[in-house]
Amino acid sequence: MLTELGVPHPRMARLWCDNLGAKYLSANPVFHARTKHIEIDFHFVRERVVAKLLDIRFINSADLVADGFTKALSAAKLKLFRSNLNLVSG
Repeated sequence: MLTELGVPHPRMARLWCDNLGAKYLSANPVFHARTKHIEIDFHFVRERVVAKLLDIRFINSADLVADGFTKALSAAKLKLFRSNLNLVSG
């Protein structure tokens, strides 16, 4: 869609994941045979990784910025979260 709109973008999107098992599973089909049940969205992601349209990288759970939207944070984490979003208190 970005191409159709004329917006420059990298060919390969980057997805940050805090689960090493999921990262390895998306990159290595050998692990696929060891799983009991895989959701359909995994297959979608796996196809994109193989086609080099998606790059999955590991991020430590403590560094996930999205947690600020979904979890209660300590005062120190809240300040860091606000800083990462370039928010200032008014």
